[in-house]
Amino acid sequence: MTNVEGRPWADTSCLLCGAPPGDHHADCPGADPDAVAYLTEELPDGTTRTWTMAGVRYTATPARRAAITALMPTMDWYQAGRVVSLPFMLGALLKEIVPKMGIARWLARFGFHPLATIRVPDCGCTDALRCRCDFDAHPHTNAHPDLWADYSLLVLRLRRPEGWLDLWLLDIGVGAVVIAEDDSHNDPIPTGASHDCVMGWCDQCTGTGPTRDGANPPVCAHPCHTASPSTTTAVADVRPETEHADDH
Repeated sequence: MTNVEGRPWADTSCLLCGAPPGDHHADCPGADPDAVAYLTEELPDGTTRTWTMAGVRYTATPARRAAITALMPTMDWYQAGRVVSLPFMLGALLKEIVPKMGIARWLARFGFHPLATIRVPDCGCTDALRCRCDFDAHPHTNAHPDLWADYSLLVLRLRRPEGWLDLWLLDIGVGAVVIAEDDSHNDPIPTGASHDCVMGWCDQCTGTGPTRDGANPPVCAHPCHTASPSTTTAVADVRPETEHADDH
């Protein structure tokens, strides 16, 4: 057996269950090819955070998850459906993945920050559940910079009947991977609210609710119309930056 005392990076057991190579404990998500998540956490505000198996390569250890959660509060948020100048690659990515995921009708906001990146070893390990190339003192830590990648974190906020679902993704260069989901149940859709208020776009609401028969529209029932005025969040559209971005 490999002596890993003093060399945690030399361990070859599963990062999730601790089983030796070629095996997993019966309750390990790594043993289930249909598993979609490996860890669920209840946050102090009541949000349920689920870490996905799709993103396990980037989140399987407490240190990796801590690095990602430290970046989450740094997001700059934008309302969907508005005009904004975005970095070209980010705008192109959003235009590609939102339709493919089938979430356009529920997308209320998205967030990103140009400095919100995590450093990931481009090591070629074939078993993501046993890769420790980012552990302290691992030989790969001294590898050429080309063998490391910086992946950007972004988030898509979707409207749900009882609240919001935040999909946290990493842009890995050839697409995006959903690494975590934050499901909150603290903002149910009020009966009679306008579509703008349902989606959190209260600054766009005219104060009236939807109508189909041409009658006088009802007053929008969202509580924002009776709340004290507050500073609104920056709003934006999913539009890549162009050389004429200043015209928008």
